Amino acid sequence: MRKIPVSSTAHMKLPTCSTTARTLRLFAFCLAAYASSFQLAHAKRPSVLFLNVDDWNDWNEVLKGHTQAVTPNIKRLAERGVVFSNTICSSPTCFPSRSAIFTGIHPARSGNIVNDNGIHPWRFYSQKAITLPKHLSSHGWKSVGIGKNFHNRDRDEFDEYISRSKPPRQKPGSGINLNPSGRWGVAAVPTEQMPDYIAVSHGIEKLTTVNAPLFLSLGIYRPHVPWVVPQEYFDLYPLDEVQFPDRRSNDLDDLPERFKLLAHLEAKFGKGYNRMLAEKGYDKQFVRAYLACVTFADEQVGRILDAWDASPHSRNGYVVLWSDHGYNLGEKEAWSKMKPWYDSAHCNLIIAGPRIPTGEVCDKAVSLQDLYPTLVDLLKVPSPPQPIDGNGLTPLLKKPDADWDKPVVMSSESDGIRWDVVLDNDYRMTRLITGETELYQLTDDPHEFNNLAMDPRYAPVIERLSRHLTFSYPEVPEDGWIEAEATPCQTSSDYRLRGNCHFPQSFSGASGGKIICADLNAGKGSYLDLVVEVSTPGTYSLGATLSVGDSCSVFVDDVEDKAAQADSDYSMISVGRISAGSDKLEDISIGTVTFDKPGLKIIRIQSKVRKQQLKIDRIQLRKKSS
Repeated sequence: MRKIPVSSTAHMKLPTCSTTARTLRLFAFCLAAYASSFQLAHAKRPSVLFLNVDDWNDWNEVLKGHTQAVTPNIKRLAERGVVFSNTICSSPTCFPSRSAIFTGIHPARSGNIVNDNGIHPWRFYSQKAITLPKHLSSHGWKSVGIGKNFHNRDRDEFDEYISRSKPPRQKPGSGINLNPSGRWGVAAVPTEQMPDYIAVSHGIEKLTTVNAPLFLSLGIYRPHVPWVVPQEYFDLYPLDEVQFPDRRSNDLDDLPERFKLLAHLEAKFGKGYNRMLAEKGYDKQFVRAYLACVTFADEQVGRILDAWDASPHSRNGYVVLWSDHGYNLGEKEAWSKMKPWYDSAHCNLIIAGPRIPTGEVCDKAVSLQDLYPTLVDLLKVPSPPQPIDGNGLTPLLKKPDADWDKPVVMSSESDGIRWDVVLDNDYRMTRLITGETELYQLTDDPHEFNNLAMDPRYAPVIERLSRHLTFSYPEVPEDGWIEAEATPCQTSSDYRLRGNCHFPQSFSGASGGKIICADLNAGKGSYLDLVVEVSTPGTYSLGATLSVGDSCSVFVDDVEDKAAQADSDYSMISVGRISAGSDKLEDISIGTVTFDKPGLKIIRIQSKVRKQQLKIDRIQLRKKSS
């Protein structure tokens, strides 16, 4: 507690009494003075507990994604505020999702769309953005970050930052360790020595000692892998009683081939991963370990909520609880994150505070991208200098059942496949840049068992949702030049060759002011695909304005419903080669190609060396005269 200066009490007449009684009265007076000064300080700036839980899907007693999840603390928070039950992230991996929340910039706009973009720090993609904690610091809040918030590089964004403790030791011989996303075990330390427990203890200390409007951004790491927690949390879920999430053996049968590749994530796990887990019984162990970690995380939520309620910050402050994305545990034969399906996209979002209804559920489609503009509205601060994406949710916080028709978008890339998800109040659609589409009516099919995309009755729904996609196919003009940054693209991600990424970047001298950079770092054969739409069959001259670090081969092909087309070794039509030149952009002629039919085409620029960067300003597809 902040000390009250002696001068502030010198004019007060304290009753004559024993030393003990006098001390108690003085202490009581100091508490009252502290509370009074705290209330004055907070009269116009309510504190915010910005509580995030890593990799927590809808397995809890609020969203009811798993009937066995024991999570009383998130449930009691839900009873105090508004639950946004239809929330998705803006990208289903930690790095882009968290960057988008704290900068206000959607991944499709920043270019930071997947964890592989982590070859550069998050600030690289949002160089001039004023982050949420920085913005609130500049308007009178003390910002404190604890644990994982941004996904590294947190320290400079907060007035005070406390990093996460070292991971807990695992009891020898407990659990299994298949890969970084397939590891569980029993912690060799008690709960009080777990990093999340320590992080929450730091948060409790800040709530009791900071006498200023506080923005406390506290990250709880579990249930992120590895699923290592003390034995008592596993004991809550006896293995022979653990239930699998709802799933079907034929769930992938109505999907295009590339979607099956997305489900299995062969780039990370290899072929047959889901089948191997089931044969060995590891899938049930994973479900149990995840549930154990969920309950552990929920206990930490309860500890910080207790401290919040006991502190003056709670009197007119806000609690915002969110998770950065969902998680698949066998649904659609899929494991981990990085997926387009609702299980991977669905997030926790609860907001509680003054003048917010209690115990309400809002089922409108919203996004974590809406958090920055919502806090700007709630806290009555100006918008930051950069344009921020998302919708302020204050109308729904006032009236959760208000009319609301604002579809939200999630963008990502995995297994060399770039895609968007569009969610509205009834439907969720995925569109790959190669054109394949899936559609589910969540109100009738919450587990997404029935793909409606091929049913002509739903064509109007697909057409309506498609208006919200972050990519489109530019029309090819008469001279054939199309801007690379306006062309949908994706980088290769073959098995154990992950690590390639692409992003737009401002570039002096570029025809449109921007280029596409592709960091091909995963080895020889890594590629960048650009997907273009050709409306007229015929022979075309293919050229480009670009710079390459070393030699590349160029191929083209019609888009086909083949997962193998996302493989570096897939046979395509060779057009020509590009040799390394200067660092400057150069106009080059690559070769000639004939298209027998209209439709989407892939232009693949494939590296012939282990590592290099491509810089592409524009592509030319000029039709030759007959």
